[in-house]
Amino acid sequence: MVKRFRRMAESDISIIVRDLDRWAMGQLGSKLTWAILEERFGFSRQSLQAKPEIKAGYDNAKRALSGGLVKTKEQATKENEELVVEIERLKTEIEAFKRKEVLWMQRWQRIAFHIRQKGIQVSSVDKPTLPSADLPSNTESAQILRPFDKDIPASGRV
Repeated sequence: MVKRFRRMAESDISIIVRDLDRWAMGQLGSKLTWAILEERFGFSRQSLQAKPEIKAGYDNAKRALSGGLVKTKEQATKENEELVVEIERLKTEIEAFKRKEVLWMQRWQRIAFHIRQKGIQVSSVDKPTLPSADLPSNTESAQILRPFDKDIPASGRV
């Protein structure tokens, strides 16, 4: 018995392409063949392949399915849980850096205040160094900056 196929309308093409996109995302399973599409939509393989939109959608879905782009629900759930944990870790790390930034800003405000108290302009101190200049080590810098770690005295103004 010869199988008869109906003519394909634009609306059929849109539906098939939409389903192929869903296939590419793994929503309709991991197996895709022209025979499955023939059965599902009632058109011959030749008719389906003759439409460039369908052919492109089919090729894209096959590439996604064979390239490991589509994950099982279990894989996606596990990956999602890992990402949630990483996001929470990164949020905590960002908060720690924000706290450090506030402390850093307060320290440099104190340093600027004390430099001004000595009658020096901060701009005359904050100059780029020459490439050949030997900058002090972290230990030497800590010793140099220690006197500036004092709190800024309260102003008499209210």
